[in-house]
Amino acid sequence: MKNTNKLREWATPITIGAFALSAVTGIMLFFKVELGLIKPVHEWLSWLLVIGTILHLIANWKASVHYISKPVGKGILIFFLVLIFSAFIPLGGESKGSPVKKMVGSLIQNPLSEVALIADHNPDEAINILKAKGINVDNKEQTIREIAAKNNKSPIDVLNVIF
Repeated sequence: MKNTNKLREWATPITIGAFALSAVTGIMLFFKVELGLIKPVHEWLSWLLVIGTILHLIANWKASVHYISKPVGKGILIFFLVLIFSAFIPLGGESKGSPVKKMVGSLIQNPLSEVALIADHNPDEAINILKAKGINVDNKEQTIREIAAKNNKSPIDVLNVIF
């Protein structure tokens, strides 16, 4: 009993804090507010919610089993399991994807020298445009993906500067 209370002392505040963090950052991402470290904080620190929930479940095992043994608890749990498994169902084949998404995917795999021409710039001009925005480029044969990764940017951010 004493160990369970000690675990609750940690598990409950971790779960509450991690839920708040995940909820706030998740809502901001939903509304496309990607300021500062919102995205990496949401992606990486949401693991604290998983850890806190597991610890909370362990500390409150009897009560948890009691809740899910009732019809309402079972129904809610089944509902969420169906949602989880539904998330893995593909919603269209490879050929049905957005053409814009396919074009962007293709652009980010190409070297800057080719993308610059598509954006109506010569490669050296594109390098200067990127450097003016604080994006370092080693050479014009680097792909947009490589340039983005080296500068801790998304490939879309790099394309936005070039176009």
